[in-house]
Amino acid sequence: MLHRSSSSTWAALAGVMGVVMASACGDAGSSASSGSGAWGATSGAGGMTGGGSAGAGAGSFGCNLACVEPQKCSSVGTCIDPGRCAADGDCSPGMTCDTATKTCVPGGGCGAQEAKVESIPPNMLLVLDRSCSMTALVGDVTKWDIAVAAINKMTTDYTGKIRFGLTLFPDLVTPNCQQDAIPIPVGPENEAAIQELLTAALVKADKYFPDGPCVTNIQTAVTQSTTEPAFDDPNRDSYAVLITDGKETCGSDATTEMEIKNLFEQRGIPTFVIGFGAGIDPAQMNKFAIAGGVPSAGANQYYDASDQASLDVALVTIAKKTLSCAYTLDAVPPNPSEIYVFFDNTTEVMRDDTKTDGWHYDPGKNQVVFYGPACDSLKDGVVMDLDIVLGCQEPTPN
Repeated sequence: MLHRSSSSTWAALAGVMGVVMASACGDAGSSASSGSGAWGATSGAGGMTGGGSAGAGAGSFGCNLACVEPQKCSSVGTCIDPGRCAADGDCSPGMTCDTATKTCVPGGGCGAQEAKVESIPPNMLLVLDRSCSMTALVGDVTKWDIAVAAINKMTTDYTGKIRFGLTLFPDLVTPNCQQDAIPIPVGPENEAAIQELLTAALVKADKYFPDGPCVTNIQTAVTQSTTEPAFDDPNRDSYAVLITDGKETCGSDATTEMEIKNLFEQRGIPTFVIGFGAGIDPAQMNKFAIAGGVPSAGANQYYDASDQASLDVALVTIAKKTLSCAYTLDAVPPNPSEIYVFFDNTTEVMRDDTKTDGWHYDPGKNQVVFYGPACDSLKDGVVMDLDIVLGCQEPTPN
C-alpha cells in the first residue's frame, strides 16, 4: 500500500518515470523538450527546421519506438529519414510537406511550385577525315585509332547532352571527291550507332577503314554538312565540327571558306575546326576557323591537336561550348514576374534581362535562358541541382 508519505518518495518515482519516457524515443540525438510540456523529439531531419521540436501534434511521449540513426523523430512523433518529412512542422519556413513524396516543397500559402524543366541539347555534326594519311603513326598508335577513341569518349561523356551525327570524308562513292548521303544524320540517341561504326572501322577489312580512296576532299565534305536536316531546327542550336589531318586535294579552299562562312552568317550555325597532326595548312585552317565564327582561344584560330591527349582536350572544350543554357518549362508560368532560380538549393541566381550574367525568361519559347558565368557554371558541371520555382522565393531541398 502506497502511503501519502514524504516528498522524497514522489521525487524518486518521478525520476523513474522520466527515465522510462526518455528511453521510449530512444534517439541519442533527441531529448525531452521541457518547454513544450510534452516528451517530444527535438532533433529534426536534415534540411528541415533546426531543432524540429515536437509540438502539440507530437503526442505525449514523442516517438513510440526508438529511431535508428540517421533517422530522426519528426514533429508528429514518427521516425523519418534524413531529408524527409512527415508533416509541415518538419520543414523550413515557407515550405510544406508533400505527403506523396515526403519531401519539403515551397509552400506556406504563397502558391509556389517547382517547375519541371527540360534542357535543349544542341545538334552537332562531326565531319571526320578518313583519308589514307589517318593511318600514319603518332608514337605507336595510328591517328585513326586516336580519332576513334576520342570521338567514342566524347559521345559517351555527353550522352543525352548533345544530339550527335557523323559523316566521313572521303566517302565511298565515285567519283572519289564526291560525297553521298550523310551516314548518320544528327538525332537523339545516336551515340551507340556512331561508336559501332567507328569501332568497326578500326579493322582493315571494314569499308570505312581509311585505306582509300586516298584523297582529302574537305570542300565537298563541308558542302555535304550544309545539307544536314537537323540544321533547320529553329528550336535548338546547331554546330559542325571539322576534323582533318591534311590539305585539300580535290576542290577549292576558297569555296570551303565561303561555305563555312555562309553557314555561320546566313544560318547561324558555327563550325569548329580541328587540325590534327603536322600535315595541315595552318594558315588555311585559321581562315576556316575564323569563317566558322567559333575560333580557338589558343595560339591558332583552329584547335590544334597532335596526339590523344590534345585531341581529347579539343573535343571536350568544344562540347562544353555547345551545351545549351536554355531550359523549357513544362507549363507557362501564371505570373512570369514570380520566377525564382536557385543553384544547389542555396544560391539564388538573379534575373538579368541584359543577358550578361544570370537568367532571362523568353515568353515566346517558354524558356529560362542563362548567360555569362551562370551559364558557364551549368556547362562546366559545377551546378548539381537546378531549381526553377514559381510563386515563392524559396529553393526546394532535393
